Amino acid sequence: MKNERPYVICLMMTSVDGKILSEKWGNNPKVKHLAQKFEQIHTEIGNKAWIVGRTTMEKDFTQYAKPILKKGHQEIEREDFVAVPDAESFAIAIDGSGKLGWQNAEMQGDHVITVLTEAVPDAYLAHLQDIGVSYIFAGQEQVDLKTALYKLRALFGIRKLMLEGGARLNGSFLNEGLIDELHQLILPIADGTIETSTLFEIEPSVKKGEATLLKLERVKQIEDEVLWLTYKIK
Repeated sequence: MKNERPYVICLMMTSVDGKILSEKWGNNPKVKHLAQKFEQIHTEIGNKAWIVGRTTMEKDFTQYAKPILKKGHQEIEREDFVAVPDAESFAIAIDGSGKLGWQNAEMQGDHVITVLTEAVPDAYLAHLQDIGVSYIFAGQEQVDLKTALYKLRALFGIRKLMLEGGARLNGSFLNEGLIDELHQLILPIADGTIETSTLFEIEPSVKKGEATLLKLERVKQIEDEVLWLTYKIK
């Protein structure tokens, strides 16, 4: 299966205590400046396909827009829809229930692909087709990440994928053994709160095996006292 899926690079930014970016970090200009390191390293790595979960996409990109259900549609077969077969870059969302309110088919110049389950309404699929958003099905009621990755490579030719999800999506990829490389940007910030999410979070009921071992490949200090750690997943 590994040869048939994209090589997955997880890129995340955390505090020194392993917490991911939170609104609790405040509006301090210094913090906002540090947060810009993420896009800088994303660009430096140079990957042309990135994936996040619904919560991250909703908060940072679609601005909580409500899903549009098209009226007067017909029943739609549960077949993958490739709107732009020759796109050069991709913004991909895991959205099993079809809750994201897409209004166009591009996100910062990247073609949008949404990963759905077969349980989404026909009206939602009709809207996605109308605006040109590609979608793939990866499960009947819950998203199967392995199926999703296989289809992303088979249908769109995606060989490398940047995982930039929230804690639970990252945890799901890790739990399924689907991360090949981790890039962690450690900001000179201490969070200290219990409620802020960590880099990876996996529910005990679905946890597979023991802790995942990593191999440290590189440690680099970049501007503003930020550490850039690169690991390979053993």
